[in-house]
Amino acid sequence: MRILVDVRHLSDAHKTGVGEYTSELLRALFASGTEDEYELVSTGITQSLLPTLSVGSNDVGKRIVGGEVVDRPNYQRLALVVGTHLRLPNKLLKLTTLAAGWPKLDRIEKTTPDLVWLPNLNFTAISPSVPYALTIHDLSWKIFPEFFSWKMRLWHALSQPDRLVRNAAAIIVPSTATKEDVVRFFGKDASKVHVIPHGIDRAFSPTFTAQDHGVRSRHKLPRRFVLFVGTLEPRKNVVALIDAMDAYRRETGDDLHLVLAGGWGWKSGAIREALKATGRKAEGTTPYRLRPSTLRSSWIHHLGYVPSADRPALYRAATAFAWPSVYEGFGLPVLEAMASGTPVITSHTSSLPELTNGAAILVNPFRTEEIAMALRELMSSEALRERLRRKGLERAREFSWEKAAQRTREVFRSATDDRDA
Repeated sequence: MRILVDVRHLSDAHKTGVGEYTSELLRALFASGTEDEYELVSTGITQSLLPTLSVGSNDVGKRIVGGEVVDRPNYQRLALVVGTHLRLPNKLLKLTTLAAGWPKLDRIEKTTPDLVWLPNLNFTAISPSVPYALTIHDLSWKIFPEFFSWKMRLWHALSQPDRLVRNAAAIIVPSTATKEDVVRFFGKDASKVHVIPHGIDRAFSPTFTAQDHGVRSRHKLPRRFVLFVGTLEPRKNVVALIDAMDAYRRETGDDLHLVLAGGWGWKSGAIREALKATGRKAEGTTPYRLRPSTLRSSWIHHLGYVPSADRPALYRAATAFAWPSVYEGFGLPVLEAMASGTPVITSHTSSLPELTNGAAILVNPFRTEEIAMALRELMSSEALRERLRRKGLERAREFSWEKAAQRTREVFRSATDDRDA
């Protein structure tokens, strides 16, 4: 089967969660067999991070694995992968797609694919005769539009998600919670919506490596800290986490630090203000033990974007991982933390109870005092931390990109079978 994959989003210098998903799943798909061919299509002035590869007589035995062209003696076990880059500015592409439905993604190459895979929503035109599978990671932009800038809301509206969902031969989602959202908001036939959880990179493990000390030193990590990983934006509920940490420190006198690993997102003004503020009582919580106010800048460490290679060591170094996000389609950082043996505090909303399945402390993300209470409970009990560590590791072992690739290929085949039926 010849599968065309839209990899336009992989041109970003900093890999997002969607980029991580696409890269890891492609790596597993490429290694899963030779009966499929993959055509990776990118556009724009900047070429995709997955390089193009012209397959000819000089390329025998060469395949793309994880974005690198490699020679391997057992190359016959790897799928054939080629790349096509359309050097057309993305802004112009969006305009022509919206106004004229051109260019058709499946017509960029002369060979018509059996299936097109869209790893996320985008401005896309596809010929009616070619089936496509669409991955929807979450519906936060539809359920909580107030968390997004007007530009992001406009982008989602103009990308025509209703049309893309309606015409898709198959929808792939990472959780049952997201499947229910897709069925509820778009009216899509539930039999066409397939739950395929993300996998986990083997680098995320509780085993310390020689590089861990270098990561700790390079990022100037404190001795004990609670870790948050993700874009700093309203949906991630970072202000509530900061206030809860402030409350915990003031009540207990524990000099526990907070490390935020992630770049700035949209509508982040409130988070920037929270980082600057002096320690104070969070609204709606019980009175804290009197303690002199301290500048939050002394115990909050914003690392900015952290490269993928450094993240496993960051999780292993953390005393705990806190992720009180309001809404998530899956929550990959939570899975990464569990796989690293780090105790987790996260929200009881959306897909997060489904993901953690009893291996984390769940809180109401809208109640700062619950987050602070969870911190007190976790920090005061070594037995609880060890129990969550053990359960998290057990739960994380149930996820792999190999499983995700196998199930994704099954969905691809069912989508083309339905067309041929």
